[in-house]
Amino acid sequence: MRFFISSNIKNNAPLYVTVVFFLLSSFLYWFVSWFFYHFKFGLTYARMYVYFFTDPQFPEKLPLGQLLEDLHVQFFLSVTFVLVLSSIFIHKCMRDRIKYILISLSFLSGILELLSSFGVYFISPVFIYLKLFFFYTFQLSTGAMLFLALKLYLSKEREEPPERSVLYTLVFLFAVFTIFFAVLNFFLFLSKLGLNPQRIAEYYTGSPGSFVRPKTLSGMLGVIDPHFITMGIYLFTLVHFAFFTNVKRKVLLSSLTLGFALVDNVSGLFIRYLDPSFSYLKLLSFLGLTSMMIYLSLVVMVSILKHRAKAIILL
Repeated sequence: MRFFISSNIKNNAPLYVTVVFFLLSSFLYWFVSWFFYHFKFGLTYARMYVYFFTDPQFPEKLPLGQLLEDLHVQFFLSVTFVLVLSSIFIHKCMRDRIKYILISLSFLSGILELLSSFGVYFISPVFIYLKLFFFYTFQLSTGAMLFLALKLYLSKEREEPPERSVLYTLVFLFAVFTIFFAVLNFFLFLSKLGLNPQRIAEYYTGSPGSFVRPKTLSGMLGVIDPHFITMGIYLFTLVHFAFFTNVKRKVLLSSLTLGFALVDNVSGLFIRYLDPSFSYLKLLSFLGLTSMMIYLSLVVMVSILKHRAKAIILL
């Protein structure tokens, strides 16, 4: 989190090179996102309708579990990208109001683009227009931040230390994003596994009566492996922000959060290869992780709203 306190990135050669390469790779990510979104969801009403309903002539909804899975991945990528990009962009020497607008627009359009999917799925295909609008807004706002940040670090422009109010806004929006992320994960879990320990056990061990095949080791590792690093990065960031509030028992809270995440990630293996009764552990760890994510996010948000001197004195 060096970006949050360093206003002399250009004078620190290792940090400067790291930032430049991150911005260049982010530009490639942003550029490829247009093509990925086109092939995955569609950039027009007609293409996106096919994603949700498979066939205009014989509409059949996309399985809800698949929709939630896609949004889960998209949510993580969007929030991580915007958070780190914004932490660099805020060193741009320009009006704070413009920084507020671009950062807020990126976060909010990212959230609303995802939420509009539920409008399409549960209310009306008309929400496709809204989803497309927010996608274009997200791409244009993050693209503007990328362009301005690249211009700053590839030219002789002067950096400026970020105003604390801008930093507060950035961290506050990240906390809001995290609450939405936790709620989305809850419904994904509910859709795929349910809250019944027996059903959770059958998800991993299989059930001939329900025509559910047992999970394979390679398939489970394909899910577990990326989650180790993605969950670690995301939760490290959240816990890191919470450390700069006045919340008590920080060590306990961080240990519980990361411990729940670890157990949630590996408990599927225990269910499949040790004993189905570990489904209770799976359910407990998931609910514990979800609760901790929401609680820590609220702690961060309340601390910022109270404007306490030691809250989020950035990192």
